[in-house]
Amino acid sequence: MQRLILFACLSIDALAQPAPRFETVNNVKLHYLDWGGKGEALLFLTCLGGTAEDFETIAIPFTDKFHMLGLTRRGQGKSDKPESGYDTSTLVEDIRAFLDKMKIGRVTLIGYSLAGNEMTEFAALYPRHVKKLVYLDAAYDLVRNFELGQSLDLPSPSWADKPTLALIARSNEYRPDYTRIKAPALGIFVTYDETPKSPMQNAATSAKLLQWWFDHGKAYRREQIEIFQRDMKFAHVVELHNTTHGGFVFDKEQQKILISEIQKFLTTTK
Repeated sequence: MQRLILFACLSIDALAQPAPRFETVNNVKLHYLDWGGKGEALLFLTCLGGTAEDFETIAIPFTDKFHMLGLTRRGQGKSDKPESGYDTSTLVEDIRAFLDKMKIGRVTLIGYSLAGNEMTEFAALYPRHVKKLVYLDAAYDLVRNFELGQSLDLPSPSWADKPTLALIARSNEYRPDYTRIKAPALGIFVTYDETPKSPMQNAATSAKLLQWWFDHGKAYRREQIEIFQRDMKFAHVVELHNTTHGGFVFDKEQQKILISEIQKFLTTTK
């Protein structure tokens, strides 16, 4: 369960949100937000434990040129929490069905953390429906991460409910293959200048993770960037410093960087 420490993200309540909306797809009611805007559709996909509200500050600046939407996957937030359907294939079909319901034929996907699996598979299966991809620290092989972290033998976190644990477990089954992707992709990666820390860790866990970081973690994250650059046909990479995987989407200074880099990618990349 080591991935829970390295790949869980924080969720916050924005000061102002559009009214929550719901769409039923594949017999599951999904929560989404529509920030409005005219033009091509951009759809935000959430991190583990996250909801569409997390993208409020980032979404608003794009409404002058794009129609901005955010979708909360099944099992999270206000979306239904069925007993099953947490594998990547089913989550991808939820996205496809949602876009069909919204009558969106082509979309740019912006996914945070765990959403990278869904974006990669969606773009591979439905290339005609994808214009561009933006990975918010989301282009990681979580199967490889799980394999490297098995020696840690960490307990399941107390904050994770049954659907969240199911999402984590099923992510172990999906290995991304970027060679299948035809769309241009921006990979934004958090690069740690110091050993990553988490307020969820006690002293014993911190000691285990510290050793794991030096043995595997640092090399793993660098390896993932190199794989993305090597295998993604139209890859653009930005590395963020002085932040964390769980915090960069919510930090005001990092948000400025994100907005600038995404705007640059969307407007200059064909």
